[in-house]
Amino acid sequence: MAVGLGLVLAACAMEDAAVTSGPPPTESADSSTSVVLSETSVVPTATTSPSTVASAPAGLPGGRLMFSRFDESTHTFISAHLIKPDGSGEAELPLPGPEGGGRWSRDGSLIAVMMIHDDSRIGTAIIQPDGTVERILEIPDETLNLPCTIWSPDDSRLVCEAWDDNDPSRHGIYTVSASDGSGLTRLTTPAGMRDWPGDYSPDGTQFVFKRTSTSDEAPGPLLMVDVAGGLEPRTFEGTFEDPGRFSPDGTSLLTSAAGQIRLIDLDGNVLETIADGEAYLFGAVWSPDGEWIAYSSSSGGFIADIMISRPDGSERWQVTRTPANEIVVEWGASP
Repeated sequence: MAVGLGLVLAACAMEDAAVTSGPPPTESADSSTSVVLSETSVVPTATTSPSTVASAPAGLPGGRLMFSRFDESTHTFISAHLIKPDGSGEAELPLPGPEGGGRWSRDGSLIAVMMIHDDSRIGTAIIQPDGTVERILEIPDETLNLPCTIWSPDDSRLVCEAWDDNDPSRHGIYTVSASDGSGLTRLTTPAGMRDWPGDYSPDGTQFVFKRTSTSDEAPGPLLMVDVAGGLEPRTFEGTFEDPGRFSPDGTSLLTSAAGQIRLIDLDGNVLETIADGEAYLFGAVWSPDGEWIAYSSSSGGFIADIMISRPDGSERWQVTRTPANEIVVEWGASP
């Protein structure tokens, strides 16, 4: 079952890197950290070392953070949780499948998560924020595994990571109807590689993802594909750990590299870098209003806490304060 669960396990791979590689390196002009599209120049920016504030910042937006607790010793998810951005109101979220992760719908009313069908294939469940299963999506194919968790801007479709245990050529990113799983449409053909779904652009015309080898969930380049088809994907040079999240205004992408949060524009220029010499940062996502970001921060061992900050790293606030390993955070618009 571990094969193909990139929507969740990519975050685990980042956590593995966090606890084995030590503090993140400083920003350099080395080609391995260049974040540019082909024929585009890097715009250097200063690296921000955030300081954590003593109390929750004023003016935090509403919504709830969803995150999972992960046991590195057994490489299994323990539980999923919801919590307010100020750190209050934590509640466990029952899931219909054994893996954590999943994504909020854009309106914040539902969550798409993985589940296991009776024939042992991996599929998709749509649940309410209390864990109630709203519906199970049928897999419109006889042999594909199809966990679909990334909602289109209008919540009408879901992006899936798909794979066929007997036919590697079918691996790739697909989309389906969010109502019943119908309308299977292929977005990418990795050709011997592995594509990890990232995010829709706010206007629904583009999709960003990460491509790596099939052997592991190592860092790799970001690519951007035209959802309507007909155009070859654009490739961002450099390697990244997160598959990319569009800002709510559509002008930039949030990702991470070498344990640092990176904000880049759509030409690949680095706008902001958030680094913490005492921690490895990964899994960054936007708040629904685009004024804040949330991410995991690992300071050593197999432990990570959930943090929030402004996109430039200021006003950082530690949301969770437990000895657990807390990863795959998502920020939903739900009250």
